[in-house]
Amino acid sequence: MTQEQIFLDCPYSEKDEVKKLGAKFDGERKQWFIPSDYDIKPFAKWLISNNVVQEMFSLKDLLLSVQNTIAEQHNRRYWVHAEIIKISGVQHLYIDLISYDSSGQEDAKIRATIWNSRVKKIQNRFEEQTGMPFKAGFKVLLQVRVEYHPRYGLSLDILDIDPSFTLGEMEAKLNRIRARLKKEGIYNKNQDFAKITEFCKVAVIAPQQAAGLGDFKSQADILSHLKLCEFHYYFATFQGKKAVTDISAAFELVNQAHQSEQFDAVVLIRGGGAQADLFQLNEYDIAKAVCMAPLPVIIGIGHERDRTVLDEVANQICHTPSLVITHISGTIIQNAQNAKQAWLFIINSVDHLLNTATANNERLLMRIREQTVKLLSTHRQDLGFLRQTINHDSQRLIIEARHQIKLMMEKILLGDPKNILNQGYTIIRNKQSKVLTSKAMAEQEPVLIIEFKDGLVKMEKNDVCKKL
Repeated sequence: MTQEQIFLDCPYSEKDEVKKLGAKFDGERKQWFIPSDYDIKPFAKWLISNNVVQEMFSLKDLLLSVQNTIAEQHNRRYWVHAEIIKISGVQHLYIDLISYDSSGQEDAKIRATIWNSRVKKIQNRFEEQTGMPFKAGFKVLLQVRVEYHPRYGLSLDILDIDPSFTLGEMEAKLNRIRARLKKEGIYNKNQDFAKITEFCKVAVIAPQQAAGLGDFKSQADILSHLKLCEFHYYFATFQGKKAVTDISAAFELVNQAHQSEQFDAVVLIRGGGAQADLFQLNEYDIAKAVCMAPLPVIIGIGHERDRTVLDEVANQICHTPSLVITHISGTIIQNAQNAKQAWLFIINSVDHLLNTATANNERLLMRIREQTVKLLSTHRQDLGFLRQTINHDSQRLIIEARHQIKLMMEKILLGDPKNILNQGYTIIRNKQSKVLTSKAMAEQEPVLIIEFKDGLVKMEKNDVCKKL
């Protein structure tokens, strides 16, 4: 029993435990203590040496005690899921495992070991069921046993693995990416572009110096040399932590260049490799870059059996770099053949039209000649008849005209003033020899000239008046 307060060496993580035993907290000293008249035995592990002399241990004894405690408390097997961040070793595999909380922050980390006797069994089982090598970057479900060694500390002894968990995690990741892209309404955005029917200028995103790029360029360079198609290359890392940022940045460069270059398509290629490496491309940011590209994206990643989420969202899949360039060159060749066939069709059509037109022209010419001869004969007959009719009518008209002229001449002669004077009539004129046709006109003239058939008589107006 204590006669006075005894202060404790209690870490913050164990405060609830000492509080439950009855300890109090000194606010000034910021330290927990045992109140007076309390039994100190329950607080033994927190007693400070200057308060009570405790039993002394060597480091080895203490750690052996810890080892025994762990062996007693954790003597069974556990199934633990975590992510592998590092694997080292040759005969034995030394593995660093880590887990993250819901916000993505690291919340636990430990070293684990696969001893040589179990290495091949675990690796082979994992590779057979997943089709991928056992390596860092995977989320795994491991059967482990907790071990503690005085020299090497706490670790996990890996006894077995459940590959189906890794496959499930991979599929779950793909489903999360799909769901997010669909929610944002861009999952089918690149697929909605019309399929490319001509290649004149292509942007290529690929790892620099990769074997797959070499296969691609072996044919692409021929097309470039022949000026059939231009290829603009943008290099990016396709493995490791830089893959997401590199590929996304390459797409951004392509998008910017497309404003002036006007590419027909962007090609994303990578040669075959471990499926685990290809799985690293199943990232939301890369998939979004493919979806949001302003032109059709063609994927040529891995082998025909390999498939990533990029294959799902791209406009077209060719599986390998070689198949991509084969598709491009095949399209160009097919278009050239189609153009040649179209040209031959045009030539043949023109020849057929010319031959048909020539034959039609010859038939029309013969008909024109026949019709012309027939019309000329008919017109000659008509002209002969018209000539006879004209001759007859003209003779008749001439005779009639002569008769009419004769009548008119007779009328004219009858109207001659001499003939009128001979009949006893006279013509009255003024001094100016103007014929006066009325009494009023005669009354206005001082002198009248009267013409008889045998001469003229001049009479002044006063004489006439006197006589009248």
